[in-house]
Amino acid sequence: MKFNWPFIGNENVVHFLQKNITNNTISNAYIFLGPVDLGKSTIARFFAKSLLCQNKDQVEIITPCENCDACEKLQIIEKQYNIAENGCKTLYGDFYLVNKEKEAKNISIQQIREFISALGMSSFFNSYKVGIIESAETLSLGAANALLKTLEEPKQKVVIILVVSSLKDLPETIVSRSQILNFYPVASDIIYDYLTITRKTTHSVAKNLSKLCLGRPALAVKFLENKNFYENYIKKVKIFLEFHNQDINDRFQAIEELMKKNTDDQTPVQLANDAIIIWMGIVRDLLLLDSGHTDLIQHQIVSDELHQIVKINIEAEKNSDNLLKLMQILEKAKQYLKANVNPKLVLENAASSL
Repeated sequence: MKFNWPFIGNENVVHFLQKNITNNTISNAYIFLGPVDLGKSTIARFFAKSLLCQNKDQVEIITPCENCDACEKLQIIEKQYNIAENGCKTLYGDFYLVNKEKEAKNISIQQIREFISALGMSSFFNSYKVGIIESAETLSLGAANALLKTLEEPKQKVVIILVVSSLKDLPETIVSRSQILNFYPVASDIIYDYLTITRKTTHSVAKNLSKLCLGRPALAVKFLENKNFYENYIKKVKIFLEFHNQDINDRFQAIEELMKKNTDDQTPVQLANDAIIIWMGIVRDLLLLDSGHTDLIQHQIVSDELHQIVKINIEAEKNSDNLLKLMQILEKAKQYLKANVNPKLVLENAASSL
């Protein structure tokens, strides 16, 4: 059996899953664990497609074959729908996807009931039935309990994949009944090689993106393919860097414009949280530069500005303690967001404290 799965790094996970298929040792439930943008969802989808492929048992066929009825149905429907779209979607009778709805805080019990009902029906092609739950750590208590009942009484040839960034909010009863596969950040040189060899980017673009994505290949690809997304990211970087020379009014004005010009279709909380994470990355870079680790900084594209800030801090006799305080301020801002404090006020409070 041969496989054709697109992946960058985490080969051990990929080979483990492929071996599961080859040896017919499929678990009823898997947890794909790791930070966002490592390609967990892509691997989950291709694992599902290979399980559903009608030609997977033929020795010389590469799976997913993309030619059998099951593969063709998935191809057609994937072109019509975004695989990561919010909410619930039966991509076809044997493949079901659940994600948190855009404005919702949790995956609801109703979504999971529909999910369980769909997986309980007979297989369309007399094969496996596969369900993927994206951001499964956001399951509501009722949804988690409903899912647990299904995991406690697994059905033959039903596979459930939970994609999570953390186990902290996932009930232990669910974790203990699942096969956990850990995904880790990928070395920047591997991402660099992928961008230059497979994507044919210039060396300067590959160097920038392989550092900027911080070991997350799916993020590097998103930067490459979505110019608007990349520009919005850089805008958040520059807003923070400009705080250094701005008074409080200018900082608040920059935040006002940031919250108004939301072109990534994010909720205000998501937008504010992304900004805070990016700003924490900048502070991390300043700490690295302050200790002489220039080669490790994430935001190579603004290297000159970062060096200038470090120089000014040295001249003002500010040490790394000041940067650590900045990190604490931003970490506290993230906690305020989780506590449902107004996102704009959270950013303004952080900006006024910097």
